[in-house]
Amino acid sequence: MKLYLQVSAVDDPLASAFRYEFDADRTQILLGRRGGVDVLLPHPRVSLVHARIERHGTDYFLADEGSTNGTRLNGLAIPTGQRRQLKDGDRIAIGDFLVLLSLQPTLRSAQGPMQPTNTAQRSDWQPEASSSLARRMAFEVLERLGPGDAQPSLQVLDGPQSGVVLVLAEPNRTFVLGRAGKGDLRLDDVDMWRERTALERNADGVTARELSASAQLAVNGERVSGARLLHDGDVLLFGGTSLRYADPAEVYLRKLEAAPDEAGRTPAPSARDHAPGESRIRPDVVLAVFGVAVAVLAAVAIGALLWR
Repeated sequence: MKLYLQVSAVDDPLASAFRYEFDADRTQILLGRRGGVDVLLPHPRVSLVHARIERHGTDYFLADEGSTNGTRLNGLAIPTGQRRQLKDGDRIAIGDFLVLLSLQPTLRSAQGPMQPTNTAQRSDWQPEASSSLARRMAFEVLERLGPGDAQPSLQVLDGPQSGVVLVLAEPNRTFVLGRAGKGDLRLDDVDMWRERTALERNADGVTARELSASAQLAVNGERVSGARLLHDGDVLLFGGTSLRYADPAEVYLRKLEAAPDEAGRTPAPSARDHAPGESRIRPDVVLAVFGVAVAVLAAVAIGALLWR
């Protein structure tokens, strides 16, 4: 059976929900903040490889990988080296993230089926690659720290328009560079009026693509034939103009992976941590009741001795 995970920020109503879908043949799912894990959680309170979900037969199990801040399942900490069986509706707390697990296509909350965070129906959600989801999560974090600072951009480095910045602010859009027509960035010193290059922004980042054979696009001194995914710091040479690409989300994820774990206080268990319908016995209440019972029995025993 497939496994569905929905990730959201703990106690943050403004945060988006991100959905992962794993086929039944996956035997291991890694959760953490380094590149290459299956569920990337971009926050310093999440360890590089924080936790692991394993499948044995038709059952799934959760284990903490010796993380700095621990892993909680339905409000209870999982000791390092031990694993806990998972069931539909379980809630996993990792750092500042809540991971809701489902073995059904429709994810549920304590109040019933969860409502989608946008106008699209949850059944219409399409699975995304972990890297794409990580970029969107990083973008959301950066936008809330400094609105507008998370957008990828191109800066002209030389020529008549040196210093001009083109902000690629709209996802799923193609931006056009060139001299003629209604391009998004008009470059006055390209060699021919028909030279044009497209910058396509999607979930994976920004891809540069030639729109004409005469465009002569190069990235970091290497001639581009067809299309090329850009990375932060890449320098594009188009006609006689050099442009530097900046990608704040990529920089954030790279710095986050290199940073040490940030220790956080152990969160108090909340109702959101518990699976629907699950009762939970508090150890402090049990000890208090036990202490009262012992005191009462002692008093009764002492009274009986005095009356003899």
